[in-house]
Amino acid sequence: MWLILQSDKGLSSPRLAEALGVSQPTAWRIGHAVRLMLAQDKPLDGMVEADISYLGGLPRHHADDPRPGRGRKGQRRTTKASMLGLVERPADLTPGAPAGEVRVRTVPSGSNVEIGRMFETTISPDAHLISDEAKAFVAIGTAFPAHDTVCHKDRIYVRGTVHTNGADGLADRIRRTVLGVFHHISPAHADLYLDEIAWRWSQRYVTGR
Repeated sequence: MWLILQSDKGLSSPRLAEALGVSQPTAWRIGHAVRLMLAQDKPLDGMVEADISYLGGLPRHHADDPRPGRGRKGQRRTTKASMLGLVERPADLTPGAPAGEVRVRTVPSGSNVEIGRMFETTISPDAHLISDEAKAFVAIGTAFPAHDTVCHKDRIYVRGTVHTNGADGLADRIRRTVLGVFHHISPAHADLYLDEIAWRWSQRYVTGR
């Protein structure tokens, strides 16, 4: 466990196998056992940013294959795994105070029901939700006492304290961790890796304003 947790971005199963002197499949199972223990279930409170991003590389395209059409509800058809990131902003900006926790989960269908189910289990009903103007967020946001949005399609990314920069930063950290450490993760096991990355992010502290 120490070998996995002391690393800044994680440890791949081949590197863990070398360190422990075991086979790669054994190291892979050990890594997943540790990730199962890193899952967090405390509801996020205060100001919570929400954003959907995609995990995975560009799909291979052959010159003879037809170009992909439009996906469900006008969304671009893609083979990437969609994931919902929730970032809790720090309640106290004093240096050394906790910087807030995060939760990340894959949402294969991206439906309002699936996203709403994650909101119910991971966000306090008294939280202040901040998101873009995705239809799912607009519909679900009515259940919260406060919901502010920014319109990304109009190139409006910051409106005072209303922005999703924290959620965007988390998504970027996930992509860089997968690319630099694991190189590839299966959508079937993605939630375990996301739990590990979310746990690392949640250990941060405020360093200054």
